This record gives sequence, structure tokens and C-alpha cells, in this order.
Amino acid sequence: MCHHRGAGMAQLKSLEPQLIGGVFRSSAPVGIRLAMRLLRRLPRSRREAPRLLIRLLYWPLTAKTKILLISLVSSVTLLVLAAAGGALGPSAGADRRWALDYVFSDDTELSGVSLSLLQDLAGLIVLAVVFVTPIFLCQQVQAIADFVPMNECNGGVARLLPEQIRRHDTLVRRTNGWFRWLGGRGVSAAIAVAMAIGTSLLYRFVDDHGLMETWNPTPLPDSVWRDEVYAGWWANWHSHPEMAVALCAAGTYAFYFLVKQLAMGVVFTGYLYRSSVIGFGVTPNLKFDSDGFQGLRPLRRFMLWTYGSALAHMIGLLVLFMVWLPAAPWMVFIVLGVMLVDMLVIVYPSSIGYHFALKVKKDHVVSLYASLPSDEREAAIAQVWANPVLPVTTRKAVTGIGLYLLAPAVPALFPVLFQHL
Repeated sequence: MCHHRGAGMAQLKSLEPQLIGGVFRSSAPVGIRLAMRLLRRLPRSRREAPRLLIRLLYWPLTAKTKILLISLVSSVTLLVLAAAGGALGPSAGADRRWALDYVFSDDTELSGVSLSLLQDLAGLIVLAVVFVTPIFLCQQVQAIADFVPMNECNGGVARLLPEQIRRHDTLVRRTNGWFRWLGGRGVSAAIAVAMAIGTSLLYRFVDDHGLMETWNPTPLPDSVWRDEVYAGWWANWHSHPEMAVALCAAGTYAFYFLVKQLAMGVVFTGYLYRSSVIGFGVTPNLKFDSDGFQGLRPLRRFMLWTYGSALAHMIGLLVLFMVWLPAAPWMVFIVLGVMLVDMLVIVYPSSIGYHFALKVKKDHVVSLYASLPSDEREAAIAQVWANPVLPVTTRKAVTGIGLYLLAPAVPALFPVLFQHL
């Protein structure tokens, strides 16, 4: 419930990040009118069951439901393909040992390597990141859509002059224009094609250089070990081409949404910067705590999903570079590149929001100092500063960022550490 929006108060235009893709918009029932016309032809006594069936079939799907269904169907399809092709688990009686069995065993005599889907722990982690990436994006889309109404309800619009409101609405229209451009068919198709090509090239690299070179526990050359691992891999193009195609499709799917996520983050960051210059930004509700976070629960949800997304992507990236691909110091630059983009859409927006919310609190403290008697002033001001400026505690944020900054050292140090084990 909005406690600051008066009857005559102007309502700000809201952001529409769902324009970045049709999957993020709630689906309107298609063909329901025809179904209802056919239903009316039935006798009244027989309409109840068909009516319930129509309601079930034509229930409008939310963006989150559609994403979950796509991920579920894709996961099941991948498992079915793996089972049908004999790549789901180790074959009975096969003269091959699990790849990690060589790594953690004293018997390193190479007799054949097995790396089925359920044995490939790195692959399972990568696939998990693949299928949760659109879910992270879906949650971020909803949180960004709630940003303007959240701050408006917290009193942010009361601080604006008519000219500032006009400038903000113009900014929102431009921002929504960028969202609409990002969700256009041509741009979406170009992103999909580019990601398909990139995924194919990455798979080609694996096809040419094998797997798990860094994890070679045998006295044989690394080239022999990685080729043996690839020969027993569940997505080997030569023995399981359908799984190789499925893996490339899954990679394209994940990278497509990742690019949209990063582009949306850049657009939203630009909006945050410009709106804060106008005078509208993260505004905590200092008069009525409606949700336990001074009216900033949608912002908290956005920050948590964004931090979780960055962590998931970093885990997937490190697993890819440390297990599947040969870990090497030069990979630090790739990890750093991804981190810089993530920092642009995570740390910088958080800094903008923090400083604006801090200014709102300072202004409120000044008003309390001027309006309250001295015997009530100290307690009221202490209550203002008792809550964190942003709805995510600084200690947790700093800890997470610190661990995140240490991530680039892992690909560089891991080969050295493994050789000394």
C-alpha cells in the first residue's frame, strides 16, 4: 500500500524492463474466445468439466512460470537424450574408469576414461548455471519494474518539482526505448546467432584440445590424458553428436539471456545515474516502515538476485576454466573482463543508490533537528541511523565483493597448486 501518494499528486512513469523479451511479459490467453463459443454449444449440464479444463489450459502464464517451464522441459529433454544415447551414466561392464577416480587414486595406469553426464560434476554445475541464468534475469526484470513505484510510494516524488517530474518521465521514456530496442526481433535474433557462433567456437576448442588437461594424474603427456577424457565424455561429438548439439543449444540459451541481462543492467545503470542527477533515486521510507526494510524490499530483492547471479556466473566460469579447459594464467584476463562488466552493473549502481539514500537520510535528520524538541531529537535521529542505508548490510556486501575480487587468482594459482599435491 502506498502511503505517500496523495489524490492530486503526479504519478511518475514506470520502467518497463519486460520489453527486453516477449518471454518476460505475461501471456494473454490465445484462442480462449473460440473455446468459449464451443463451450456454449454444449448442454448446460455438461459445461462444468469442460469449463474447468479451459480455465486450466488458458491460464495466463507469468514470466517466471514460463522460464521455469522452459528450464524444466530443457533439463528433462537433456536427460532423456543422454539416457537414450547411453551417456547418462557409466555403461555396465565398460572397461573405463571414472575420470576423477584417476585423480583421487594411487592407481594411475591409464586404461580408459569414463565421463558420463552424471559423472561430470563440472558439467552438472555448468548446466545448473545455464538453466538458472534466465531465472535470475526474470527476477531482476520484476525488481527493476518495481523501482519507480517503490520510491514513489516512499515519498520520492514529493521531493520533485514539476520540471523534475517532466525530466524524469522523459528519461523513463528513453530508457524504455532502449529496453524495447533490446527486445526487438532483429536485435534478439542477432544476439542469438552471435551466441550460437560463440558457443560453437568454444565447443570446437574443447573438441580440438580435449578435457581436464590440468587434472592429469598419470605419467602420460597431458595431450594423451585430455584426449582420453574427451573420448569418454558424454558430449563427445564423435560418439554422442546429439548430446554435443544439445550442449551447444544449452550454451546458446544461457549466453543469450546473459547478454540480455548485462545489457539491461547497463541501461538501468544509466537510468540510475541520470535520475539521481534529476533528484529521484533510492528513497527509504523514514516515516513508515511498511515492509521491514523502510519500503526498500523490492530493492533488496534486486540486489540479492543480482549478487546471486554474479556469484553463479563466476562459479560457472571458474569451473569451465579450471576443469573443462586447461587452466592457465592468461585466463585471468578473461575472468577479469567478466568481472569488470559485472562490477559495472552491480557495484556502481549500488554506489549510486547508496549515496542518494544517504542524502535522503541526512536531509531527514536535518528536518528532525529543526522540528523536534531537544528531548525527542536524539532518540529520533538515533532511530534513523539504526537501520542500514541500503537493505543489504554493508558487512555482507563487502565480504561478498572481497571474495569476488579474489576469484581471478584461482585460474592462475590452481595449476601450480595441483602440481604440488
